[in-house]
Amino acid sequence: MLKGFAPIALLAATLLLALGWLMGRTGGLDILPAESYRAEVAEFHGRHLALLAAHGTGQSIDGIPVVHPPAGSDIPMLVKRWEFSPALELEPGKTYRLHLLAEDTVHSAAIGEAEVLLNPGVARVVTLTAPSSGRVRIQCAEYCGLGHTKMIGSIEVMAGR
Repeated sequence: MLKGFAPIALLAATLLLALGWLMGRTGGLDILPAESYRAEVAEFHGRHLALLAAHGTGQSIDGIPVVHPPAGSDIPMLVKRWEFSPALELEPGKTYRLHLLAEDTVHSAAIGEAEVLLNPGVARVVTLTAPSSGRVRIQCAEYCGLGHTKMIGSIEVMAGR
């Protein structure tokens, strides 16, 4: 009877270690808990357009404009079926505040391994410090329709432009 217990105990210990490792990962991002506030879609769109005008790179990824905001920026990010806008180019090791607003239905922003639930009309603010290099995906983790699996945004970490 004890012989059968050892493999089960070993498997359980391995699963617990793996789960702990996965829960501690944030995809290289240092992310602080989100705060929230009520937001009007029209006003938020204006802030989004101002960001594009001030810090747009002239490039796009799958039709989503790319911005390269300065460190410490507040970045209004529109979340709607089936996109996160804008795509971001961030400086390594710098801190930013993402203001995420779901425009049409409930979404969720999984940034690295952290996740924030997004309800229409409520902006969620996520403070993050960019990793030293690489690309981190932003993905919707709340089913929002047939295009849900393609709802992926981008954070590209790159040294100054």
